[in-house]
Amino acid sequence: MKKKTILITGAGTGIGKDTAKHLIGRGHKVFAAVHHQGEVAPVQAELGPSASVLKLDITLPEDRAQIANLGIDVLVNNAAMSESGSLAEIDIDRVRRLFEVNVFASLELSQVAIKSMIPRGGGTVIFISSITGRIPEPFLMPYSMSKFAVSAAAAGLRKEMETLGKGIQVSVVEPGPYK
Repeated sequence: MKKKTILITGAGTGIGKDTAKHLIGRGHKVFAAVHHQGEVAPVQAELGPSASVLKLDITLPEDRAQIANLGIDVLVNNAAMSESGSLAEIDIDRVRRLFEVNVFASLELSQVAIKSMIPRGGGTVIFISSITGRIPEPFLMPYSMSKFAVSAAAAGLRKEMETLGKGIQVSVVEPGPYK
């Protein structure tokens, strides 16, 4: 199996960190992206010297720009946040912020990655969504709505990339609850 260069966002905890550990164990070059600078050293210590841990706030254009020259073969869009509450009364600015992180910033990061993948003949973009993006969950609707948008974006982007024939594969993973 050809070793890949993989960027995983939201790699400081949960699915992102576990994915990084697994891929490092398989010999891939992993860039584990964390949200805050203070997370870099502890995550680097946990993942070991084979990982490259970097601070990457996906909502910041200057942070997104730093991935353009990393030679990424695979982008795993895992960074996300959650909001809960009744749609009848939740502060709409919280919902806007959720969409900014979960949908818009992930799409903007994917655009940077895709632009760097095309000249190299292809790559893979993976969006981590949620089963709640398919099965609406009352009082978790802000999160459900954003993950529905992520799943829809991934499906549409997959078809666009197939049509353009640039060798870019797009997948979506929709996990349920996990420990």
